[in-house]
Amino acid sequence: MLLELLIAIVVLAIGMGGLLVLLVSAMYTDTRSGNDTTSTMLAEHVLEQISSPMAQDTGFLSITDCAQTTWTITTAGAAKGGGNSGSNGGNGANLTAGAVVDWTQSYASVPSGYKMQYVSCGPGGQQITYDVRWNVIAMGTYSRMIFSSARPLNTGTVAGLRYVMPVTLRTIGGM
Repeated sequence: MLLELLIAIVVLAIGMGGLLVLLVSAMYTDTRSGNDTTSTMLAEHVLEQISSPMAQDTGFLSITDCAQTTWTITTAGAAKGGGNSGSNGGNGANLTAGAVVDWTQSYASVPSGYKMQYVSCGPGGQQITYDVRWNVIAMGTYSRMIFSSARPLNTGTVAGLRYVMPVTLRTIGGM
């Protein structure tokens, strides 16, 4: 009887240990998903800021993050292949042939005004830094195509890329 009870306790402990691993894994995945959602919302915010003014307005916009850093958002576009971002883009972060922000490009090589390391405040004073990049392609005088993407910094990467690729949002702005 005592031996059976001991075996049952060992089996129960092994089972509970397995459940603990699943619980920790679920909590990590939930946090990472929340960060990915926040980065998409941040990319959308930048996209809306750039697409709001008229296409011929090439002034500067600004955004202030949680750390009270004011970032300049440059809205000037260039014709495809005619700007500072290679043959696939206009002005800003490099774009791949598939029209997404090229995350293999180092942060330092993205032109100033087309990138930021935005600090977001969370519950309990937590701060998360996001790498945000954008590209603007002029499409004539009255419109421009805008690409924006963001990802949390200090996350697991493979060959410089996250396990889940950051989404690149696109829109046409101006008139």
